[in-house]
Amino acid sequence: MRRIPFAAAALLIAMILVPALASAQAVHLTDEQAAFDAGSFNAFAKENVGSFTTATLSNGIPVVIKRSTTNRILTLKAMLTGHVAWTPLDKAGLEAVMLTMLTRGSEHYTYADVQRLAFETSGNIVPRYQSYDLTSLDLVTIDTYFDRLFPAFVDALRHPAWNADEFPRVISDFKLQKQQSATDPFSAAVTDLDQRFFQGHPYAASWQGEGDSLDHITIDDLKSYYGEAMTAGRLFLVAVGNFDPATLVPQLEQAFGTLPAGSSPRPAVPSFKGSVQTDLMVVPFPRSEGLAYVRGDFAMPDPSSPDYAPSLLAFDLLNDILFEIVRTRNGAAYGAEASVEGGTAAYGDITVYRTSAPGKVKKLVDEAISVLTSGRSLSGKINASAAGKGGLGSPAEAAASAFVPVADALPFYKLKFITEFYSGQETNRQTASQIAGSLYYHGDYRHYLLLIDRINAVTADDVVRVARTWLVNNPTLWIALGDAALLKDVKREDYVSAASP
Repeated sequence: MRRIPFAAAALLIAMILVPALASAQAVHLTDEQAAFDAGSFNAFAKENVGSFTTATLSNGIPVVIKRSTTNRILTLKAMLTGHVAWTPLDKAGLEAVMLTMLTRGSEHYTYADVQRLAFETSGNIVPRYQSYDLTSLDLVTIDTYFDRLFPAFVDALRHPAWNADEFPRVISDFKLQKQQSATDPFSAAVTDLDQRFFQGHPYAASWQGEGDSLDHITIDDLKSYYGEAMTAGRLFLVAVGNFDPATLVPQLEQAFGTLPAGSSPRPAVPSFKGSVQTDLMVVPFPRSEGLAYVRGDFAMPDPSSPDYAPSLLAFDLLNDILFEIVRTRNGAAYGAEASVEGGTAAYGDITVYRTSAPGKVKKLVDEAISVLTSGRSLSGKINASAAGKGGLGSPAEAAASAFVPVADALPFYKLKFITEFYSGQETNRQTASQIAGSLYYHGDYRHYLLLIDRINAVTADDVVRVARTWLVNNPTLWIALGDAALLKDVKREDYVSAASP
């Protein structure tokens, strides 16, 4: 592609694009401008903030381009907002199936053409739908082949062929994935718990399909849904790589600027807070073969909450405490973890998997939580043994580690979190996903650049406070799934009357 100076490109873009009303946009671009105007932010943000160009197509579609010269890979994501909240429960999986069908041929490119292009260029046009709130069709290619793949990418989005031969194969693939999950005890535990936890909530319409919903999806459904979804009100574009904005933006305008400009207000996605009732599901699962899995879901603060950043750190600390108590000290399971599932409606989960003693699990989880809420944790210098962590390997043999004040451990856990955050920027596609999440959840493409500052601002008191708020007396739905003989030791009163999640 032809190159011109970056600053000149930004000026040119501002001149050639027609402004659109913000109300018609799928996302806002600069809601956190004041923070960046102040200039008090981390070195990573300062290094990267100048690499962005933003634009708005003539029909209101927001565009964010992050120029990166570290490699030759170009990534372009066409993001659709709302996902499962737009999907009827009886046709759950509809948007995921639709996006997959976009890759199975279009008006000017047969499915064979698309496959040949992928083989010849080592590039990909792939759907991404494993999120409750956002989906995308992604173009990932080396710069040499962008001009060959971009027209196919546009044609897939604008002129799908709705390949009747491929449609039953796509549905069959989705069903097979669902069936495979149903035969794995851990996946079955997650699925059974989520079905109950999400009941009556927009998130109930899983992208994997719900019940027999995949059987009810037709090509006419896909066509109708596509017509409603492929509008400027639900679409935004993110590009990461060594793009020339003055070249790319006109290409995007020509490709997508004629899409209908109608506004698409976000569907309501209520918080789980206040809607969860503490209960226990006990599910025998013969394939579990002498093991059981215990998991609990509960409400958590959404990404815009001041509790969100502290909760991410708190759960990092809790992860190691859980492993220390459940595995190292008691040998009760192969793995234990706690995680925050961020989203418009965020929730948390605690999982103990591959346990041969499910009757002991809840008291051990409560013990781990009590350590954190009392202001103690494992030290960064004496971290939980990695042997077998995550359910892999043989049982840990490490001696019990001492607990220390959270304030002493927090510097290590902040460094660990920030290191993992950096590792999430290793590819342009990962960076594009970070930008997309920043746009959707925070209204500013640069929000992720400030996460380091928000993490560094968390105090030990913040960690203990959020732990007490979200891990104690927070209604939790539990499941114990596994060998029926082991489940006889699981006591309901440990779950429904205890003062922990």
